[in-house]
Amino acid sequence: MYLYLRWILLATGIGVVSSQTRLNLNSYLQPDRVTRQQFVSPPRGSSLCARQCVNGEAPKICYYKWLAENYVTLGPACGNCPVNVTACDEPQCVVANGYEKSVLTINRMVPGPNIQVCLGDRIIIDLQNNIAGGQMAIHWHGVFQRGTQYMDGVPMVTQCSIHEADVFRYDFLANNEGTHYWHSHDGLQKLDGIQGNLVIRTPKAKDPNGNLYDIDVPEHTLMILDWMNTTAEERFPGLRQREPGQMPITFLLDGRGRPKLLPGQQNASPVPYKEVWVEQGKKFRLRFVSGLCTVCGAQISIESHGMTLIATDGAPVKPVNIGSIDLFSGERYDVVLNANQTPGTYWIHIRGLAECSEPGIEIYQLAVLRYLGTNQARNDPPGYNGGFGNGGTVLNPQNASCATGQGGLCVSQLTGLIPDNDNVLSRPPNFNIVLSFGFHIFDNLQETFNKGRYERFFVAPDRTVLTSWINNISFISPPSPLLSQGPDTPREMFCPVGRDGFPQCPTNTTSADYCECIYVIKIPLGAVTQIVIGDLLPVADLHHPFHLHGYHFYVMAMDQFRNGETLQSVSKELLRTNFSRSLLPALKDTITVPSNGYAAIRFRADNPGLWFFHCHFMYHLATGMAVVMQVGNDGDWPPVPPKFPRCGNYQPTPYLEDYSNIIRG
Repeated sequence: MYLYLRWILLATGIGVVSSQTRLNLNSYLQPDRVTRQQFVSPPRGSSLCARQCVNGEAPKICYYKWLAENYVTLGPACGNCPVNVTACDEPQCVVANGYEKSVLTINRMVPGPNIQVCLGDRIIIDLQNNIAGGQMAIHWHGVFQRGTQYMDGVPMVTQCSIHEADVFRYDFLANNEGTHYWHSHDGLQKLDGIQGNLVIRTPKAKDPNGNLYDIDVPEHTLMILDWMNTTAEERFPGLRQREPGQMPITFLLDGRGRPKLLPGQQNASPVPYKEVWVEQGKKFRLRFVSGLCTVCGAQISIESHGMTLIATDGAPVKPVNIGSIDLFSGERYDVVLNANQTPGTYWIHIRGLAECSEPGIEIYQLAVLRYLGTNQARNDPPGYNGGFGNGGTVLNPQNASCATGQGGLCVSQLTGLIPDNDNVLSRPPNFNIVLSFGFHIFDNLQETFNKGRYERFFVAPDRTVLTSWINNISFISPPSPLLSQGPDTPREMFCPVGRDGFPQCPTNTTSADYCECIYVIKIPLGAVTQIVIGDLLPVADLHHPFHLHGYHFYVMAMDQFRNGETLQSVSKELLRTNFSRSLLPALKDTITVPSNGYAAIRFRADNPGLWFFHCHFMYHLATGMAVVMQVGNDGDWPPVPPKFPRCGNYQPTPYLEDYSNIIRG
């Protein structure tokens, strides 16, 4: 709110600028990582923002300097890693899976710098883009950006892309607590390494589940990545003759993992496993962050240890004991691990789901849970099928397999712990959106690639050529940011609005089931909004995660279609579904839609702005599986920050006489 008011004053000329206190940002500069000792026992007067949050403490200013650049795994900074294991921990050494490849990094780290702050802190990041010929923007996944909508980090929706050699300053308040993360929202950079953790803590006494754990430290924020032995761009739009599709080769936990090699790939080394340290007799909060980018989910389990779920996507839930988690792109799950086993070493097992589980593929990764004070050798590593469900419940199972006897617990069955003070659940929604998503398959390739046609596409693993859509519309980016330069985008680029008030394909579209345009759905400010989204062109074992910027939402329902159900019939039934205050659904910002199924979410649209809603599979987003939710009108949004970057088309009118004063030849 402070930034919002400041922008108003500067934009309108109100107030005396000289009365403001200019910050010496270097005095607030934060390290990229903090040790457990620094976090637990910071020096007196420390400016560290990664700290144990205390009631009544004044908020801090947290300044970060980031450099984005082209980099390499196992490069010169790694010395003789992994022959010398300690060399793998040298500054600027990126290990990944031990396979040498080009990557993109922030401050030469994968994952990137770890932001750990307290509720109410101010986060300022100066991002310098040194990626050769590249552009970028960073999205703060899970942060609502109330009053700082221009900081959301979506290219051509909330800002211009940051060009090579430019510095862009992100500046926002940490105003909603929980486990979040940050990642590039430009192109395919996220899969090549540009993402990292972002945790906003509250005092432990204010956490409704704070009595369930003893220790919550930054090193236990664990990001799971899917990883290729090529760059992400090499797989887009995709190869057809060899290695079609966009499959990862392995997973990484906190940037590390052993390699899985394809035939002919020998230049990889057995790098050290990631180790997670615990102390016998203590209960630890582990924060699992899904930095996955491709279509494969990941199932996480820990040898001889169950887990207690306490939060998802930053919001607390009623505790429930689980044996494993099915994690999909963009989701976060916080669990309590009780270190009550015999001190020793135990495997953390991550195995691929969906396409990554098929025979001959079976992608998996391992890490080590190690008790302090033990040097016990590890047991033989388990293979793909050696997971440790410990006979417990599978959280968030594929295809919403949560009926009695199936052993699963869907997020729609969780109980939230944040009261419905906005009366979202007690009455029917007054704005209902029904969305289906799928693919347009280019069957006639001769016509698709005819002269003068430039259809956007990607190549699936079965070599099908296709593109993505929501409600038959494939989203295209505008030439200028809609939030700050809306009138600069030609109106003909936007989808026309139909009689029902919702966008539709233009009447002159060349295809009966597909078109490209800027897809914007307008939601009245303050409306209780329900979105029912369904997979009507299901691909077996393909579960699309959808993320909504600027909000979290109640998960009203999720399931596969049954007994003749349709998306429309499900939507009508859910319009009549109200929840009592004693039956609170969980709050999330990312929901995974079952194959041949649906998910229903509900929220009050009280955060004005332009908010992206999109599939979090990177290649699906790149080919148009997205829509912008416009909440309110431009008069409801904060003014554009002073000196905010501008960009757009340059097409001046040409005249015959333009170069009459220039000597020709």
